[in-house]
Amino acid sequence: MNFFKHFRHNHRPDLNAELQSHLQMSANDHQDRGASRQQASEAARRDLGNIPLIQQTARDHRPIVAALDDLAQDLRYAFRTLRKNPGFTLVAILTLALGIGANTAVFSVIHSVILRPLPFAHSDRLVWFNGKFPLSDLADVSPPDFLDYRASNHSFDRLVAMNNDPSPSNLSGDRSEQVLVSIVTANFFETLGIPSLLGRDFTPTDEQFEIPQSVILGHGIWVRTFGSDPSIVGKTIRLDGTSVTVVGVLPIDIPLLSEAQIWLPTPMLNPGMQHRRGHFFKAIGLRKSNVTQAQAVADMDAIADRLSHQYPDTNQGWSLRQRPLAEVLIGPVRPAMVLISGAVGLLLLVACGNVANLLLARSTARQREFAVRWALGASRGRMIRQTLTESVVLALAGGMIGIFGAIWLVRLLPAIAPSSLPRLNEIQINTTVLLFTAGTSLLTGLVFGLIPALQTSGRAFTDALKASVRNTASGSQRRTASILVVCEIAMSLTLLVGAGLLLKSFWLLTQVDPGFETTRVVTADLGLNIPAYTEDAKRFRFWQEFESRAAALPGVESVAATSELPLNGEHNDSSFYIDGRTYSPSEFDDANFREVSNSYFSTMRIPLLSGRSFAAQDTASSPGVVIVNEAFANQYFKNQHPIGKRLRFASASKPEVEIIGVVGNIHHESLSESRAPEMYVPFAQDPTAQMHIVIRASANPENLAAALKEIVTSIDKDETLSDFRTLDAIRDASIAQPRFSTQLLGIFAALALLLAAVGLYGLMAYSVTQRINEIGIRVALGATRADILTLILRRGALLALCGIAVGLVASVALSRLLTSFLFGVRPTDPLTFSAVAATLAAVALAASYLPAHRATRVDPNTCLRHE
Repeated sequence: MNFFKHFRHNHRPDLNAELQSHLQMSANDHQDRGASRQQASEAARRDLGNIPLIQQTARDHRPIVAALDDLAQDLRYAFRTLRKNPGFTLVAILTLALGIGANTAVFSVIHSVILRPLPFAHSDRLVWFNGKFPLSDLADVSPPDFLDYRASNHSFDRLVAMNNDPSPSNLSGDRSEQVLVSIVTANFFETLGIPSLLGRDFTPTDEQFEIPQSVILGHGIWVRTFGSDPSIVGKTIRLDGTSVTVVGVLPIDIPLLSEAQIWLPTPMLNPGMQHRRGHFFKAIGLRKSNVTQAQAVADMDAIADRLSHQYPDTNQGWSLRQRPLAEVLIGPVRPAMVLISGAVGLLLLVACGNVANLLLARSTARQREFAVRWALGASRGRMIRQTLTESVVLALAGGMIGIFGAIWLVRLLPAIAPSSLPRLNEIQINTTVLLFTAGTSLLTGLVFGLIPALQTSGRAFTDALKASVRNTASGSQRRTASILVVCEIAMSLTLLVGAGLLLKSFWLLTQVDPGFETTRVVTADLGLNIPAYTEDAKRFRFWQEFESRAAALPGVESVAATSELPLNGEHNDSSFYIDGRTYSPSEFDDANFREVSNSYFSTMRIPLLSGRSFAAQDTASSPGVVIVNEAFANQYFKNQHPIGKRLRFASASKPEVEIIGVVGNIHHESLSESRAPEMYVPFAQDPTAQMHIVIRASANPENLAAALKEIVTSIDKDETLSDFRTLDAIRDASIAQPRFSTQLLGIFAALALLLAAVGLYGLMAYSVTQRINEIGIRVALGATRADILTLILRRGALLALCGIAVGLVASVALSRLLTSFLFGVRPTDPLTFSAVAATLAAVALAASYLPAHRATRVDPNTCLRHE
């Protein structure tokens, strides 16, 4: 109220001051003409009414002040009325807080993850490139191709690239630690608009080496490991046993693009960078401001066409696919966010229906009050405004409480959300979210308050004044309340069907056999220092020493290693040729490629279907061998026996290999993806510096971490193990996204069901109260308790059936939107629809039974005496 007093007093003094000024000026004029002071004052007052400016000022201020007075009066009356009904007020506010709080929390996620621009300058002009060829349009780019595109294009201010995924490297110091490292091309951070906190970005000069000579530190590791040393630039650190010079420090980490903690320049003179078949660069371009997307596509296609003619053996059929960087980084989570936002929107509508019904019931009790106000001269618009004021006050109060609930949910989010959710650490309740909450609260108040306001103000007030002391709802109000309940039930059923489909889909996903056993298996990452272990023989000797010592640990059943771990989000494929088949230029076959130790299949419990497994005789000096999976054999050797067939690789330590065995299929990418063709080569013939250790134990394998670390450091003090996880945890993490969506939608659906049940219960309870006299008369005339119970339940059942029917129709239409989220379940799964409808019917029946049971206990004598 202080605001309105302040406003009025701030306008009336201005008006009074202006009036006094004009009075004084007019009086002075009359005195100049010879009038006395009293005569001049009286003449000035007579002249005041003829001053247009004063009249206009008065007309301008009077409506504003009057409107504020009315609003202040409505607010005072609303607060007083709500304070007199604390039970109603508390239930309404908490119901709205539930819906508004859920919407606020979800909007904070959507705003931070999707709506906010990427943390890069000119993010609308940043473009992501994928290599596109007949087998895939999501391939990476080879370094030589990247250099050609960078040098020849006319559409991009800069073109930069980074390697596939960050790799573990050993950072030597007082305590050796394993860090994640990515390589990037010159001007990478300048292209993204990330200025260096200290030092500089990489330059073309940094690329002209066979082994990187400089590094840029991520902000996190600079703070954590180097103590925020302001003089770090120019100092040398040892990374993978090699001294490198720190040339810069980033102001932020950029997990959106990479989890890397340290960044290296691409060593373009390294032999591994010279192969056009080696596609492992992810390219990003900053499109020129005066170039359209179509022009950029035409420009890069022209370069691709030139390269296909210049290098037909490697580039024929290749081109670049261009996509906005935001689409690549944020696009995968957008459908889930839209789904969840739709769910909380329905939840809020159910809450609005509930409170609208409460207001309708309350307005029936106040009908004589409104009739009296109408008789005293209150207009219909004034009574609508008063009712809407009360509903808006309720909504704003619910919004305030909802904000606290949203803050709690946002703080809880990191513990329940999948780590794959981008920008998770940026989610917060900020000014934009608060404005959204305020707008949502205001709109909610208008939505659920408008129907009761119109119903109340539209009644025949003369009839209300003549009515008995017991107020009764009109037919229109009863129909409106019934429609609201039907809509609540329908929306609840729609949410429940969606949650049921996702729940069944998630359950089927958890039942998928990955093709290997995950129990009692621990994994760890090991990255050997490249300079110290450049030779394959040294890498293999290290592995042999580690394997023999680890196998001797108590409780260890078997020890193995692999270059790529299943369900870990890693991908590596290789092109090959099958002996005896003819290929056109730039044509090849392709399959996933893994380097594994001899005991990998037995440790992972991947069955050998035919042929033999790797053995001690498969050494670096023996003929090359390969094991393929069943999907590989079916795709490339259909109706043939693959054992003994020979494959040729374009670039490998063993260019020609013989298939010696076929193993079972596994789900490598994810449990929901089909099983892809895979090739396995023995670690002895192609030892990689980066590997995943796999240990199967007879008991809890997590207890082995300290002993395994000690084995590694005893072999080489500059090496260490990192990222200890069980295979069960990796499997659980691989389905974290569908689990998260299922949990959220299930929670919102359960809340909607609860609100719908409460709404139906409230309507039936109020109906019983309204019909108490009728029930008493029926009992007095001989109606049994069963008759009364049937009478009340019949209406509840009718409302529930109508809501279920409407909900089923809506669910059939909307469930198709869930197709991309479902695994092994049809959007119109009849079992799910039947189970949800039956559950909702049972809940509705229970909600109706309690008021019906109370009706059977009515004393007819009391009712008749009252009548």
